[in-house]
Amino acid sequence: MEEMLMAMLKTLKNWWTEETHKQNNAPELSFAITKLMVGMMGMDGRIDASERVEINFLLREHYGLTAIESDELIEQCISNDAAELRFDKVVKQINANYDIPQRTEILRQIWQVALADGEIDFLEDQYINRLSGLIGVPVESLVTAKHVVQAE
Repeated sequence: MEEMLMAMLKTLKNWWTEETHKQNNAPELSFAITKLMVGMMGMDGRIDASERVEINFLLREHYGLTAIESDELIEQCISNDAAELRFDKVVKQINANYDIPQRTEILRQIWQVALADGEIDFLEDQYINRLSGLIGVPVESLVTAKHVVQAE
């Protein structure tokens, strides 16, 4: 157990070192995307376990994180430690690092978080509509992504 904890801490430490950042900005992007997913999770005024499980799954499936790393990242985004990462910075990171199809995929994943509890709240719908405009995803692509998620 101690070895696993040490490995996790080493991974997290490496995420934030200058050398790792220069080689690969994936950890910063994973944090930014997780921040958006956690933002969606709280839009309806409650944090459902099903939404948290969905975020954990998406981080492992699409961003190559382990379950422990995913949990830690979610906790970091929920806690006050993540307050310094402002929404506008998250949007800039996504716009700078992803093309339109990749951004659409991110929105599809956020729709998955919204639907994890079985319904899309009005505020969840508004959150993703605003986000799609900020990251430059055309309305048609957003609607298609929503329909794909609803059909799954």
